[in-house]
Amino acid sequence: MYWKLLKNDIKHNLVQTINIAFFIVLSVAFLAAAGQLAVQLTSSINHLFETAKTPHNLQMHTGDINQKRLQKFVASHSEIEDYQILNFLNVDNALLAFNGKSLKDSVYDNGFSTQSPRFDYLLDLKGDLIKAEKGQVYVPIFYATSGLVKMGDRLTIGSHALKVAGFVRDSQMNSSLSVSRRFIINQADYDAIEKQGELEYLIEFRLNDLSKTSAIETAYSQAGLEADGPPLMTYTLFQIVNAFSDGITILVMTLISFLVIGISLLCIRLMLLAKFEEDYRELAVLKAIGIPLADIKKIFLSKYLFIAALSSFIGFLLSFLIKRPFLNNMKMFFGEADKSILPSLVAFLLALLIFLIIYISMRRLSRRLKDLSLNPNQVQEKESSPKYLSNWNRTLRLAVSDLLARSKIYRTMILVFILSIFVLTVPMSIYSTISNKSFVNYLGIGSYDVRVDLSQISGKDDDIQKLIHQLQKDKQIQKFDVFRSKMASYQTASGATEKIWLDFGNQNSFPIQYLSGRAPRGEKEISLSKLKADDLSKEKGDQMTLIVDGKERKVTVSGIFSDLTNGGKTARATFKTDDSNVIWMIMPIKLKDGVSVKTFINRYQTAYPFAKFSDVNTYLKQIFGNTIAMVQTITWVAFTASVFLIFLITTLFIRMLYLKDQGQNALLKAIGFTNRDIYRQYVIKAAIILALGLLIGNLLAVTLGDWLGAALLSMIGISGIDFIRNPLFTYLLVPLAMLLSTFLATYLGIRGLKTTNISQLLKEDV
Repeated sequence: MYWKLLKNDIKHNLVQTINIAFFIVLSVAFLAAAGQLAVQLTSSINHLFETAKTPHNLQMHTGDINQKRLQKFVASHSEIEDYQILNFLNVDNALLAFNGKSLKDSVYDNGFSTQSPRFDYLLDLKGDLIKAEKGQVYVPIFYATSGLVKMGDRLTIGSHALKVAGFVRDSQMNSSLSVSRRFIINQADYDAIEKQGELEYLIEFRLNDLSKTSAIETAYSQAGLEADGPPLMTYTLFQIVNAFSDGITILVMTLISFLVIGISLLCIRLMLLAKFEEDYRELAVLKAIGIPLADIKKIFLSKYLFIAALSSFIGFLLSFLIKRPFLNNMKMFFGEADKSILPSLVAFLLALLIFLIIYISMRRLSRRLKDLSLNPNQVQEKESSPKYLSNWNRTLRLAVSDLLARSKIYRTMILVFILSIFVLTVPMSIYSTISNKSFVNYLGIGSYDVRVDLSQISGKDDDIQKLIHQLQKDKQIQKFDVFRSKMASYQTASGATEKIWLDFGNQNSFPIQYLSGRAPRGEKEISLSKLKADDLSKEKGDQMTLIVDGKERKVTVSGIFSDLTNGGKTARATFKTDDSNVIWMIMPIKLKDGVSVKTFINRYQTAYPFAKFSDVNTYLKQIFGNTIAMVQTITWVAFTASVFLIFLITTLFIRMLYLKDQGQNALLKAIGFTNRDIYRQYVIKAAIILALGLLIGNLLAVTLGDWLGAALLSMIGISGIDFIRNPLFTYLLVPLAMLLSTFLATYLGIRGLKTTNISQLLKEDV
């Protein structure tokens, strides 16, 4: 009996059934896809790190190495399972070219290495260890995905030519956020180009206990071992950096998924409520002829639970298609993880979760069946308005009165609009923020046009001073400054001495964003990166002792800032130091309006080849371009889907109200209201609902939405974000799209008003 009733119901209510199924499929598909991607991203990164045997601690160093001291250090720490020293030959980008196209505009430090002997393996796209033959080169995968190179192309290093034989998966330097790139070549080719580059060392450790990485980091610093390079990096930092691009994409997708789910569940409830109203008479008849209430509940629930179960399963299957384009990018960089049922299991459990939510909602709705009765509610004639009120005023009053009388129904629609605003505006805010030039301020980089980098500046003093002098007097430059970086020391609470990467210069000339406090001023202040502050358990206002150039300084922490550069564990100061032991020098340049950045860079790069001149816009594009593109795609997909959902939901909602109100509308016609008056009622109600949704939705988007977006970004190391809004999108395009879709939906929802048979409807309602 149940199956027959189910078939008949679906046949006679096909449109409603399809609508309910659509929302369930959509909810399950998006959530299940996001769940699968999150699991597979974690699994893929872990698989890559296990296969490559990623170092647990890494220290980059330029200069001589005391092998005996390192061996003694390793011998005195039983937690160190293995260690090695790898060569990284840093080559000037101007000497590199793919098929004759120079890499001089690359913002990355491109270097050449041979395959690692014991761990930190470099893998090909099959996940196998790379074995480069003479005359071959394996290129970082980043350049392949950027479209700069393909298999069989030629790479030239000065006059030395190599054939591109494949691409490198590098667990350390995969991410676009990593400023270094490793090319893998044969030992013979390495010997041939060795004099064309500057040798750096990668001092790497593998531990028998991953939880000891911080302890080894501290011990290495206290031992005063080789550290002329960025601060010592850890396994966890490599994981965060690798997950950055895909992580942002998944986080935004997850946010959209939850919001769509919220909208969908509200709409499902709305449609089921409407369907319940339609089925009420039929179910009441079943009760009147003696069918037990328990059986009636089974009949009611079986229809919708079947639809929910089938739709959840379809959504579960669809999630595998939705995740595919995102998964392909993930596979390219990290490879395919070991086959596991976990992603599918997570997707299934999430689909089951949606089904259970619908089931609980249906159970609660079925409680209304206990009050089944064949006595319909009589439509009460509404009190006529005073004669001095115009038809428009009467229409407005009736519309507002209906909104107040049936607030529970309209409340659901307002919630749908509020969540829709979230779906439309929050992803766009994230996109606008990370695509904006000022986003680098949250990564420890100020706002300027040109960046000049000089590494290991010893031996170049005269040339550097000449460059600084010329930049200072260049009339095309609006603002210019010099920042120097060196390793300093500080005393821990226990009295031990540890190393810290310290940037010196006027920290207010090209300011960055601070999470708390401000930039340091004077001789007795210092600011710390968030990661370093957490390591030291320091906050704004705390004091610490620095040792710079052999002298102790008592300093106060003036502020905390976000930083993903140089391992993320850095500090900044304004006091002057000597130029000894300077590891890095940065010269930020703000050009005057109208000055060509490209022409400026070409002029100086030719004259000063020892320095690296970078266009900051190019820097942003190369570092974040892939991430920005993916978030942009998701944002516009969310916009299109949301507008369609709003149109569909509003149409269904207005149609439901119209069908419920046919008797009332007939009565209004009988007492003198025109079709236009009744139409205006629905337009007014829709407009009020939309206005409330826009107002509350935007207020929540700039408060709760920003908090949620900031919480999501903090999961990948970016804190203290002030979101940038696109006013044209937020305050013009979104309201206009919602207004047009709402008014069109209202018109379609009450079609048939002109053909209403007043007498027939009044008879049915009696």
